[in-house]
Amino acid sequence: MDELMYNRLVICPHCGSEAPDYEDCVLCGRSFRDIDTPPREIEADEIQKMMMDAKLQEIQVKRGMLLGDTWDHAAWLERLKLLAEIAPEHPKVHYYIGAALTEMGEYRQAIVSFTRALTHDPAMADAIRRRGDCQYLLVPVLSDDVQVYYDRALADYEAALELEPDVYTYNVHGSVISSLGRVEEAIQEYDQAIEVDPDYSETYFNRGYAYKLLGEVDKAVADFERFLTFEKHWNEEMVSMAQSHIKELTQSD
Repeated sequence: MDELMYNRLVICPHCGSEAPDYEDCVLCGRSFRDIDTPPREIEADEIQKMMMDAKLQEIQVKRGMLLGDTWDHAAWLERLKLLAEIAPEHPKVHYYIGAALTEMGEYRQAIVSFTRALTHDPAMADAIRRRGDCQYLLVPVLSDDVQVYYDRALADYEAALELEPDVYTYNVHGSVISSLGRVEEAIQEYDQAIEVDPDYSETYFNRGYAYKLLGEVDKAVADFERFLTFEKHWNEEMVSMAQSHIKELTQSD
């Protein structure tokens, strides 16, 4: 695997904090390369916070189902920080700090902690995956400044898949690139997700919707019907959505 991008921490000359070596500081939004570049907006409004909370809940449920995450690190944050002082080079300590900060909605600080874990273990796939989740959570709702967060999330998801392919990351990566208009590529991701785990229902829903976008009616209906054969879904509302898609597609024939 090529060396992971952005697995190095630098001192921001503007806020004085350690931050990943992106083009700008993830904590203050100021450019590392051009002092005249206006700072990136880092404050979330109420609509953005609501959307981030909803996306975090979705990620929590999916990771709990697929990866066994317990999501109970926040209560241990202070102890984890003390442990980091004792064992500052232990990647797992920084990984769990990142997990705790994610649970608390401190996604920018979590990105720093996951990056710190990666400075000590660049092959820690779940730190890369979770950092991608944080970038995805930060995608603005009512702003045109979205591409940078998508690009960073995709870079992390792709690196994680190269290290440790899993159905969760194939699906989230596929969903992101589909939202960017790369629907055919997304279908390839869903195909690979099914190869890894053919029993995860959401993949069929996602692939069915992608086929619907492409006008592939028969394939879309087949995937939605396959989705409905499963008893367990991360979001039961998707059942009625799949039924609605089938009705729409079959009535249009």
